[in-house]
Amino acid sequence: MSISISQRAKSIITFIKTFFILIIFFTSFSVLSSLIPDKAVRNNIEKSMKYVENQPDYPHMMIYGDHHRLDYAMDGMITNIIYTIDNEELLKSAFLGRCRMNEDPNTTHWKHVVYNIENKNLKPNVNYARYWHGNSFFFRILYWITHYNELKWIIYILTSVLIVLFAILLHRETGTLKAMALLLGLFFVNIYVMQFSMQMSPVLIISIISSFYLVKNLKVGGKKTGLLFFITGSVTAYFDLLTAPVLTLGIPMLLWVELQNEDDSTQKQLISGFKNLVGFGLLWLTGYVASWTMKIIITIPFAEFDIISDVLNQFKLRSGTLGLSRISAIEANFNLLPLVFINILLIIPVILSIFYFRKKGISKAILFLLVAAMPYLWYFGAADHSYFHNWFTYRVQAVSISGVFLAAISLVNRVKLLEHYHKIFRIKI
Repeated sequence: MSISISQRAKSIITFIKTFFILIIFFTSFSVLSSLIPDKAVRNNIEKSMKYVENQPDYPHMMIYGDHHRLDYAMDGMITNIIYTIDNEELLKSAFLGRCRMNEDPNTTHWKHVVYNIENKNLKPNVNYARYWHGNSFFFRILYWITHYNELKWIIYILTSVLIVLFAILLHRETGTLKAMALLLGLFFVNIYVMQFSMQMSPVLIISIISSFYLVKNLKVGGKKTGLLFFITGSVTAYFDLLTAPVLTLGIPMLLWVELQNEDDSTQKQLISGFKNLVGFGLLWLTGYVASWTMKIIITIPFAEFDIISDVLNQFKLRSGTLGLSRISAIEANFNLLPLVFINILLIIPVILSIFYFRKKGISKAILFLLVAAMPYLWYFGAADHSYFHNWFTYRVQAVSISGVFLAAISLVNRVKLLEHYHKIFRIKI
């Protein structure tokens, strides 16, 4: 018993140390990014205006529809915050998320950036301090060397390389079918839109990088898997603005389930897997919430307003319903999925699982479905935000799509299927 208590104490100390190291890193990165010379950054933002100042907040991409729209509003907001960062006010720049906006409610966010440029000597009049704004400090580095048009290209190249490497990793570790299933979810939520977005690209990058570390960790025993989910939740809180945070939890979870060895006892594997998934989810959520809370605490001395009231009011708003049901938030996101195409593809493994049923895959199938349900728990909890921002929050359902496909494939006895296939075509195995 004493050994167990000692090990638990060491584990808690490890998590606490890791947490404070992360907070120090977030704070240091924010301050160091704010030290980048203002002139170079602002010059590149000013050069960017010819590309975007007449763009709407939510332009459609090559395909018309809400689920193909870019969020130029938040890219404009992020750029506005970056432009307002001041080398001479490092701590306020690092923690307050300040910017300048005019009073016209119908103005696009890029017009607000123009206003900021024209009035850069005025005191900032907007604070967006409840987030870390890690994306602003990351993209400030890119604005140091280039303008917005090139910056989007850099994001696209970076995410494309990561996706290719991710596909190679999945193929090597899970096989072709499972790799395709894991990637299908991302493609069915129009991943290409995320690849051109300052707002949405960070969660995609975090999801893929954490998956690489997960595989590496599992190969050496998997003792730090819980710590990895805790770190992932914390890093997500630093970079994300409630766009699609569950991606960074769900994608590694699906990969973890797939990489588990199958036990002879379905019930034993299911109970063990369920406990682990709950544990990983709670650790991710703890890292996410704790890092967000620490941001508020650190910001209090620099805020010239009641930031705690601001956060509490926004939390009540975003988690509330304002006359809508929480089911409406789930429906609003679910209905943006290309359900016809998903069902056409899904019917293939479902039919095969009937004729080539694999009993040993039941436990994994159930675990995949449990992970697939997580986005809907998020929508239920953050109903207001998920309903009114469904055209980008719907993307966390990549986890749901991949989870359902993986569950169906797990129930197919592929050995018998291949044997039958080779018999039909008289090809030796």
